[in-house]
Amino acid sequence: MKIWDYLEVTKGQFQSKYVETRLVDVATHDDFPLEILTYGREAVHTNNWDPVIRKCRGIIYNTVNEEIVARPFEKFFNLGTANTPETDPSLWTVDLVRDLGTPEVWEKMDGFLATAYQYNGRWYVASKGSFHSTHAKWATAWYQANVPKDWPEGYTPVFEGICSSLRIVVGYGFEGLVLLALVNNETGEEAHRLSVLQYAQMNGVIVPNIYDMGWQEASKKSLDEDVENFEGYVLVWRRPGQTPFRLKVKYVDYLRLHRMVSGVSAKAIYNCLAGNEYKGDLDEWTNESTPWFSKFVNKWVRALTLLHDDYMSQARAAYADAREANRIKVGQLPYENMGAERKAYAQEFARHPSIKGILFAMLDGKDSSAVAWKLVKPMIKGSQPMLDVSKM
Repeated sequence: MKIWDYLEVTKGQFQSKYVETRLVDVATHDDFPLEILTYGREAVHTNNWDPVIRKCRGIIYNTVNEEIVARPFEKFFNLGTANTPETDPSLWTVDLVRDLGTPEVWEKMDGFLATAYQYNGRWYVASKGSFHSTHAKWATAWYQANVPKDWPEGYTPVFEGICSSLRIVVGYGFEGLVLLALVNNETGEEAHRLSVLQYAQMNGVIVPNIYDMGWQEASKKSLDEDVENFEGYVLVWRRPGQTPFRLKVKYVDYLRLHRMVSGVSAKAIYNCLAGNEYKGDLDEWTNESTPWFSKFVNKWVRALTLLHDDYMSQARAAYADAREANRIKVGQLPYENMGAERKAYAQEFARHPSIKGILFAMLDGKDSSAVAWKLVKPMIKGSQPMLDVSKM
């Protein structure tokens, strides 16, 4: 199928309406005539999920003949997502429920989307938005070392990448690619779960657990706050000749940790330490998170605090030297000599330009620690949250 037939827009319309407005990002392969289309930050920020954007979730096409090369899942949502009526069971009609029937309930794996694609007879793996990201490189290396490459013609193998160094929240006792589905490149219809299991066994990979329960039970279970280290479920309603209807059901503890991981960066940690935000957040990040995330936070706390304390130590020593050099003590000179006193200090402070602001804060009885924290801030320049989903 041609990419523009699938998206139901012309190339020009796609460029002006979606690419130039940054609703969709386009990544080009370094060596092959391939592009990957993925919804952009603007779509996330504006909550714009029109049919074209939903289809751009890592789909790959050949720029020469414009044929779809690999077709992963379309964008799908959490059960009960606000302003998304199809995810709200209270709005489902009797006919819709009857038509969809009972869903398959799969375990939601907590890794990254890994889409296998073939070029010139050789298999590679892309992450959701890149051919060459750290995730894609790791997945391609693992695939080429472990998978015999035997898949049904015309289908895209869609995986979840599980790697400890690329971990999000849940910790697994293995690394590798978990086969989620085999997607027909023309129709989007997916191979039956028994076929998925058969091909997984043939290729030496595993599939997620499948549970014998309905969507209501899955939803109820997800409210259990005592369940840890488990993301949740994917509800899959199969539809002949087209892509299945999917919904995610995530456990409350996972959602809490994911919000933490996706939002916390060195900047957030800095703001807590510098007193710009509630310092109680640090307690949650270090004591009520996962061990690996706590390690990430503590690493930044140590680095930032050490630099702050080093500035303060230098300043205290320099300030003591300035007092000794001028043979004066704060408050012991008559009022009329305060100008001379400040000038004498300024001459000594000039010997230490990098911490001069801290020294004057000490002289003026102001918060010298706050000045030191301002000097620390450049350390966090360019830092990213622990999880940056747009680059996966």
